[in-house]
Amino acid sequence: MSLFAFPPVRRRTWLVAALLPLLAAGCRSLNIEIPSYSVPGAPPGGGFAAGVGESDLTPPPGIPMGGHSIAGWVARGHWTRLHARAFFFRDGKGGTAALVSCELFAIPAGLRAKVAERAATRGVPIAPEGLLLAATHTHHGPGNYMSSKLYNGFASLWPGFHQPLFDFLAERITDAVVMAAEDARENGTRRHSVALHASALPELLRNRAIDAFFRNPEAAGLLLPPACPTPCDLAAVRYRAVDPTLTVLELLRERNGAPKRIGLLVFLAVHSTALSHENPLYASDFTGWAMTRLQRAAEGGGSPVVAGFFNGAEGDVSPRWLRQDRTDAERLGALLADAVERTLESPARSDGEPTVEALSEAFQVNPPGPEAQGLAPTPEFGIGSVGGAEDGRTALEHFGWHSGVRGAPRAGQGVKVPALDLPTIPLLKALKLTHLLAPASDFPSDLPVSILRLGPLSIGTIPVEMTTAMGRRLRDSLQKLEAPRTFVLVGLANEYLSYVTTPEEYDAQEYEGASTMFGPRTGPVIVRFLEILAGRKPQRPATVSAVRFRAGPPPLMPFGPAMPGLRRDSFDEGLETLMPDASGRLAARSPRFEWEEEAADDWQATSRRITILEETSSGFSPRRDAMGIDDDRGVRFLTVLADGTLSRRRRWGAIWLFPNEATLDSRRRHLFRVEPVKGAPVCSAPFSLAALPATSPPPPIQKGACP
Repeated sequence: MSLFAFPPVRRRTWLVAALLPLLAAGCRSLNIEIPSYSVPGAPPGGGFAAGVGESDLTPPPGIPMGGHSIAGWVARGHWTRLHARAFFFRDGKGGTAALVSCELFAIPAGLRAKVAERAATRGVPIAPEGLLLAATHTHHGPGNYMSSKLYNGFASLWPGFHQPLFDFLAERITDAVVMAAEDARENGTRRHSVALHASALPELLRNRAIDAFFRNPEAAGLLLPPACPTPCDLAAVRYRAVDPTLTVLELLRERNGAPKRIGLLVFLAVHSTALSHENPLYASDFTGWAMTRLQRAAEGGGSPVVAGFFNGAEGDVSPRWLRQDRTDAERLGALLADAVERTLESPARSDGEPTVEALSEAFQVNPPGPEAQGLAPTPEFGIGSVGGAEDGRTALEHFGWHSGVRGAPRAGQGVKVPALDLPTIPLLKALKLTHLLAPASDFPSDLPVSILRLGPLSIGTIPVEMTTAMGRRLRDSLQKLEAPRTFVLVGLANEYLSYVTTPEEYDAQEYEGASTMFGPRTGPVIVRFLEILAGRKPQRPATVSAVRFRAGPPPLMPFGPAMPGLRRDSFDEGLETLMPDASGRLAARSPRFEWEEEAADDWQATSRRITILEETSSGFSPRRDAMGIDDDRGVRFLTVLADGTLSRRRRWGAIWLFPNEATLDSRRRHLFRVEPVKGAPVCSAPFSLAALPATSPPPPIQKGACP
């Protein structure tokens, strides 16, 4: 994620957005209040049980998307929906834990604390130590729900903490946790087990910071085969300077005397950024596409499965995208889904009935506590963080904010030059804008780490984006402590504190090193945190104290469906990344349909369902293919807000990204069926693809009677 990334064509927008944090500084600051509460006790007795749950996290349009900073857009709708996918575990000794994959760019500590409190009040027998929320790191989910002022100010296009969004996400994630806990309770008498599979997926990955990578003394030994010639071809080596380990934990439940799959936890280290920052719709990116495909394939076999993606040390690892459009997202998603299915066919490790142990600790880092010695006393970003990552440079790189800018060593921060203290513009350094726009009080104060021991697997969580080499050092250290369990690392969990590199990579002051907020020793300190935690015993407090988070001021302008603006001439405007033709331009021939709904139900709009009905000899029925029913729970619809400025109504549009016509009878009639939040279904008139114009955008399909 780049805190300052934006494309050259949007410089006016940047100038306005850059001033807003200064204007917002004078506004009242909102706080996230978590009251004191009691933790429900786990029911005694019984054996190991597991449960799964899923909820929809897709907010209404009109909220800035988080991850690309001011290079991102205000969402106009969604392509693939966003989800929280929860996995709940309980053993016979009273140990409980929940691991949740959230299709968001990051997880703030305040959101995790709120979900823990809400889950407890709804009867879930789990302590905060046992609740692990992890972000997949899609850059096309909402921003502005963070619990620190820094990220509410800079992580999305417009600054401000949006309380309704925070509450919505907290409640929906809690829903998934409650569903998973109820699923485990209702099936507690059945036999449950886990199976651990592992393989490799190097063909998906590339290292985007190869020069910094080769500063590590062990770099050559980390490369995938074949051996690197001398001198190395850095362009080719990028594809081997990665950790290709694909780990899959399979959850099994006995049905009719045989174990049946109910859940898949997929672990891999890669940025979830197959889509460009120019995409204006919410999307779970290629990792979400892969999980949806895995789930829908299971539905076709009659056995529902929840599949969740958990990211690893992906700080310097990008997917092998070509154009960063929907074609890339679907291609890479299929590659990941296929690899998971192959991995499930490999020999599995299962160590008898699993036990559940959850450990968690939030170490003070701002200012550093006694166990955080070696960290910089004041967090800050460097010059290279403004210029963007190697595969996503910003326009400011050409004005001097590029990688490799180093200064005289300073206590704690080493050779880092503060982000806005550009040497070529002395006035910036004199004004000390770096600490004016991002003072230490705006940064998170604690760095939480967790360890979840689950049967043959030990899962360590950290709240950062760690590079491949630093992740390898951490894993090597913790694997010795956690053996004979297999140790996997999950990043972006329970809080967000940007990137972490090795000390050697930090000295390069590439984007990742410049974005390591607490200095060159941050990585080794996090390893020490996990080593300390690994030696402690699990604790289960009966009560949890009240806590407060300073989230910063509210938005200076109201977020919501009115924000995307008035109706456009065509609501497929700007959707080239999601509707690309062979040359990357807008493929405008896809059929589209428009309808209106009540404005009062914006936050419940995810209950809407759009389906394509296909005419058969017995009438119209939902169209099915390899991905199941062709509806907006899948990947072939764009749902776009056509006009959100109407006082009592919202005008929506849906675009059907129909499959290859070679596998579809273009003469067969189809129609759109929309089940709105309230009211009767709305349908289009029947249409055939053969009748659509071949060279010009088709007009919206007219309304018709529902069959």
